[in-house]
Amino acid sequence: MGKSVNAFLAKAGSLIVELKERADVSPFIVSELNALFPKVKEAMAKIKELETNIESIAKTLKHYDLFQSAPGVGPITAATMLVLLCNPEVFKNGREFAAYIGLAPKSSGSGGKNFVTHIPKKYECNNEVRTLLVQCAHAICRSKHKSDWVSSILARKPKKVVIIAVANKLARQLWIMAKKGEKFERRFILAAAQ
Repeated sequence: MGKSVNAFLAKAGSLIVELKERADVSPFIVSELNALFPKVKEAMAKIKELETNIESIAKTLKHYDLFQSAPGVGPITAATMLVLLCNPEVFKNGREFAAYIGLAPKSSGSGGKNFVTHIPKKYECNNEVRTLLVQCAHAICRSKHKSDWVSSILARKPKKVVIIAVANKLARQLWIMAKKGEKFERRFILAAAQ
């Protein structure tokens, strides 16, 4: 986050200076931007501090590097997975974990009859974790080194469908990684050889 934040702040600061010099921009707008800019800088510094603290705590835990080896997964997602998958046995399999997050259809039934229903609505699932994995899926889909599976599904399906499919696959693989204690390997379908 460091370089991109500094670049953003530098660009925003130069834009405010440029707007001060322009005659077609209201002085009221410039004064409001001047008042907001320090608050934005302060908020971004606080976010950076929190990320650093989370990462320093998470690095001491067993599976942190394991989760960060997965494509698209950054420090915040890895730290979240540490909490969520501290005991992967809570979920019967990766599909059940993906359904808990809201990335796969739920299944229900009894007496040996199992019915697959629908992907849970926002209020029926862990929406924060779902959002994190969807952002990871966006990163995977934007990557220059997409796997053949991701490239082919992007060519065939609408982007929103692909993002959920990739996030679902990532959730299942994170569960497998937590259960087996193995790092992400290229044999998994989301990664391409670089």
